[in-house]
Formats: sequence, C-alpha cells, structure tokens
Amino acid sequence: MGYPVEVPARPDNEAPESSGGSPLASDVHHPENERTPSYRRTLRNRPFFLLWVAQLVSQSGDYIFEVALLWLVLELTGSAFAVAIVVTGTILPGVVLGPFLGVYIDRWDRRRTLVATNIVQGVVIAALSGLVIAGHVSLPGLFVVVLMLGSGATTVRVATNAYVPSVVPVTDLPPANSLLSVSGSMNQIVGLSIGGVFVALLGVELPIEYDAVTFFAAALLLLWIPRAVVAADPTATPTVPRFRAELVEGFAFIRRNRFMVEIIVIGIIVNFFANGMAALFAPYASFVLHGGPAVYGFLGAFVAAGSLIGAGVMGRIDTRHSAGRYLFGGGVAIGAVVLALGLTGDLAIAFALMLGLGVTLAVTNIPINVVLQAKIPGRLLGRVGAAFGALVTGVSPAGPIFAGWLAQRWSVGGVFVLSGAVIMVVIGVGAVTMPSLRSVEY
Repeated sequence: MGYPVEVPARPDNEAPESSGGSPLASDVHHPENERTPSYRRTLRNRPFFLLWVAQLVSQSGDYIFEVALLWLVLELTGSAFAVAIVVTGTILPGVVLGPFLGVYIDRWDRRRTLVATNIVQGVVIAALSGLVIAGHVSLPGLFVVVLMLGSGATTVRVATNAYVPSVVPVTDLPPANSLLSVSGSMNQIVGLSIGGVFVALLGVELPIEYDAVTFFAAALLLLWIPRAVVAADPTATPTVPRFRAELVEGFAFIRRNRFMVEIIVIGIIVNFFANGMAALFAPYASFVLHGGPAVYGFLGAFVAAGSLIGAGVMGRIDTRHSAGRYLFGGGVAIGAVVLALGLTGDLAIAFALMLGLGVTLAVTNIPINVVLQAKIPGRLLGRVGAAFGALVTGVSPAGPIFAGWLAQRWSVGGVFVLSGAVIMVVIGVGAVTMPSLRSVEY
C-alpha cells in the first residue's frame, strides 16, 4: 500500500496569468484545437513567446560564461577537485533555498520576479568582470559568485516553471517545455563552441562581460510581458505562521502523490552521480581526451545538439499516458552512455556519445516536467516545484565533491564508469518496483 496518486484540478476561479485587454487568437483555448500538441499555437501565445525569447537571450551568455568560469578555475588550481567545488556552488542554492523561495514565488508576481532576478544576476556578473580585469580573482571569491548566481538560477527556474502552466493549456505543455529546452540547447551548442574558442584565443574577460549584457537584455524583454490580471496567491500575507503553513503545504502535496515520492527516491541517487560526472567534463576534456577549452566546449555542444533533437521529437508526442515509461527508458540509456564515456579516450567516439547523452536527457526530463506542471495546482506550483527540486537534488551538492575527490585518487574515466553503472542499476530497479511512476498519467 502507498500514497494514492492525486490528480488535482485547477479551481474554476483560478485565472491564468495573462495580458489585460483582448487575448490573442491563439490564447483562446478551444477544445478542438487542443487534441494534439501544437508548436505553432504555443509560439503564437504572446506571454509565453516573450518569456521564451528572454530565456533565449539570457542563456546565450550563460554557456560562454560557463566555459570561461570552469577553465579559469582549472588554470588557477590545476585541480579537478577545485572545479568540482565550484560546480557544487551552483547546485547548493537550489537545495538549501529552493523550498523557501518557492513559497515567495507563489506570493509574488512571477513576471516581476523574473525581471528583478535577471537584473541582479547581471550586476553580479559585471562585478566579477571587474575583479577579473583587476586581477583579484580567487577560488573563495569565485565560490561566492557562483552561490549568488545559483540562487538567481533557482529563482528563475522555479518562477518560469510556475508561470508557464498559467498561460499555456495542458495539451501544449509538451511543446512549451520542448521549446524552452530547445532554446537552452541552441545556446549550449553555440555558446560552448564559441566560448571554448574565445577563451582559448582571447581569455576569459570578454565572455564574462557578454554574459552580464545578456541578463540586462533579458530583463528588458520580460518587461514587455503584460502584467498578470490575477496574482498567484492574492490572499497571501507575509506572516511567519502563514509562511510555515505554505511551506508545509508544498511538502504535504508531494507526500500525497506516490509517483512524486518515487521520482525523488530515484532522483536522489541518480542526481548525486550525474552531477558528479557532469562536474568532471572539463577535466575529462583535458586529462582523458588531451584537449583544451575548445574540446570542452564542443563536448557540451554535442550534448546540446542531442537535446535539441530529443526536445524536437518529444514536443510532438502526446505523453499523457506514457510519461513514466519515457523516464525509465531514457534513464537506462543515460547510464549506458555515461559508462561508455568512461571507457573511451577517442575524441570522435566521445563526441558521438555526448550527442546520444543529449537525446536521452530530453527523452527523460521533458515528459516528467510536463506531468508535474499538469498535476500541480497553479497556486502551489512555486512551493511544490521548489520543494520537489530540493528533495530530488538533496544530496547533489556532494556529488561533485565526491567525484572530484575520487578522480584525484583514481581516474576521471573510472568515475564515469562507476556513475553510469549505478544509474543503470537504480533506474532498472525502479522500473520493476515503482508501478505508480511507471503508469503515471495526466
């Protein structure tokens, strides 16, 4: 016996966040138009389209910055463990702050939250650029910066996931999430490829400065999204007792839904090893493939290209009755690819495997994200989504530290082999023992 799977319906009085005045023709949700997912209808949805373009702009600098940051750490320290420590700083805020941020995101206007967060992130990156130019960069200072950026990224992720279902009908959630994934993949392909070349030829300063500019540009685009007619939770007040009640409400919703509990059980183990493995991509490029920052950039670009392919396919598939099966099938494939990466030192094979990794990540993640958006009531999306994310990644910050420590004492390739094997075993056991997740529908 377990917790029943609850399928919450959105209250009739829960109006979506949308523009005032006359809606776009595409925003009028006719049942006959919602039989199958539609990219065209989703892109004609004005609030979603502006959100998507803002993300496209913002992320265009993120991946270039990623190359600059990690290669800067590698050059300063020559240590895979130091790189892992910095990567941990990007994950930690989601675990520690996520549930608390989720409560406030359900209270705040989500559009304004996204605007303010992008501005703050732009200021932080601009300050880092000044430190680099002045030659005052240190590992502790970089760790503080990534903690601040990780907090901003957590806020943006939770607010975006909470905002999308309020302006996109359930049927179009697959293409909406696929488009968000596509924008990230496109930027990853271009950003990591160009970033690697830029860092190799020009150093780290220019990529960092460009990333600051993109955050400010994204904030301007988000300002064009019309203000919401109804706040996310107009009855919310900033009292401590209510805050506690709202925080508990998010965790209680998760507890009542068996499929979410099962995802968390799998996610705790898988994300520990997956995040540890991902933190070693730069050392993998350097120590195993014997390449420079350009090789590291292209490895990430191939992952993004695979995600682009996978997202394009998943956006056209109706996963309402099969989301769980995609998670298990894709998860086993992810483990197999990671294991194979640990066994090869050939550059061409590594690129091909990275392409496959991107495809399997999209196949695994997009259907589950859609399920969560479809089954969580709109007023709870912030707190439940943030609490769920914190639980799934609860031990993830320790993953890069463990992987970096093990790589120093064993080998980077060995860590990949171990991670892939563990992921395959965990997903396989879950497929056999978790019927609620295997058969989840929305």
